[in-house]
Amino acid sequence: MKRLVRNIFSLIVFVVMAFTMFEIFKLGVLPSKYLYLIIGIDALLFIIGLVLYNLKHVAFIVLGVLFYLVSVVGNAFGYYYLSKTNHYIEKSFVKETYTIETKYYVIAKSDSEALSMDDVDSETAIEYYKYSRSIDKALERLGDYNYVPTDNAYNSMIKVLNENTYFLISSANYEYLFDSTNLLDINNYKILHEFTVYEKLAVNDKTPDVYNIYINGLDFTGIMRDYNLIASVNTKTRKVVLTSIPRDYYIDVPAYNMKDTLMCLGSLDVEVSKEALENLFGIKIDYTINLNTSSLVDIVDTLGGIDFCSDIEFTTTHALVEGTYDDSTGEKLHVTKGCHSYNGIQILAIARERMALPGRDRYRQKNCRQILINIAKKLASVTTLTNYTDVLTALDGLYTTDMNDRTIKNLIKTIIENPNFNIVEQSVDGVDSIGVGHLGTQESWIMTPSMDTVNSASTKIQEVLNEK
Repeated sequence: MKRLVRNIFSLIVFVVMAFTMFEIFKLGVLPSKYLYLIIGIDALLFIIGLVLYNLKHVAFIVLGVLFYLVSVVGNAFGYYYLSKTNHYIEKSFVKETYTIETKYYVIAKSDSEALSMDDVDSETAIEYYKYSRSIDKALERLGDYNYVPTDNAYNSMIKVLNENTYFLISSANYEYLFDSTNLLDINNYKILHEFTVYEKLAVNDKTPDVYNIYINGLDFTGIMRDYNLIASVNTKTRKVVLTSIPRDYYIDVPAYNMKDTLMCLGSLDVEVSKEALENLFGIKIDYTINLNTSSLVDIVDTLGGIDFCSDIEFTTTHALVEGTYDDSTGEKLHVTKGCHSYNGIQILAIARERMALPGRDRYRQKNCRQILINIAKKLASVTTLTNYTDVLTALDGLYTTDMNDRTIKNLIKTIIENPNFNIVEQSVDGVDSIGVGHLGTQESWIMTPSMDTVNSASTKIQEVLNEK
């Protein structure tokens, strides 16, 4: 009977160890030297425990139980964190395909007699904004009508009023026209019909050693891109170049053969912005990460705050509020020189601030780089383990990406081998002026690129990516 109990106990210890080993191999981020070390220690604890536990002397049996307990407790903790991590990576990083969801509206003037698409004759012209995401699928989904393409959403909106026409436009573009300009009155229009289309895209399934990631941050509306950065990574040499691009950068947009600012391109497909930046720097962008501004507060608070170092003293023009541009109420944040710890809403105010800073958006891009780096450092610290599940939950809402799981695992493995990456920060600059932006609808503040800074930044990117 005693031997049966001992065998069952030993089997339980072995099963717990086996489950942990399975999660370790499934994760696949441990370098060989650490993997062999963990397997060796785990096996040694089990073998010593097994030998001692099966001896007849009570003292040896007690020692065997202690070795077993150390093994079980260690493996139980390991299994918990490893399984959470595996589940997060499987959910957050795509393997083969990912789905893009786009909502569409058919717009009519507010006093139109049409109440639904049933009232629209199939011969009636319906203009559509040809640069919208999945537009071909949207036309197919809407049905058999007389479609007319347009590359000027504003003109089509005016025609809806003056000629009693109809206009098919994505919800993001529609809302952007009202949120970012004062040329149109939303009360003059009505949404005659709305629907959603889904497009499944193949992921970049390669696992390169060098690659560029376009990281962009959306504002509260989820439309305008306030933050733009290209991270150029070389995992062989452990070098990273972070290149910031001001949101008002006025660049060629190949997708619709005109110029606009990066901020205004936020209402279009992220592929449009990515293609424009590839054209500007003469590089290939392999992946995109889309940051959700509103979730920045959650991740920083979950981490217990992060440090931020400022070499100037300033008071934010934005209030400590989220989800709104109304700064008339709410406390402003006073930032002093030096390094201090800030909570989520304070970090959000710092990340948004540009009016109180020298160089405006240029300085904000610098601050945002520091915030991203400091969040990454805090995530990599052991303090994260105390509320690991909460951290993963907060991260889940912070971003979306088309990075595949193998690329992110390879990056994690490289960091574990040697966390001392050489990070180079750079920014491109330009001349502030006025130009036609907002999807060609009105004049706005723009920054005409200084090509000397663009070429210099491009050279640095190529140097890091080409190093062996």
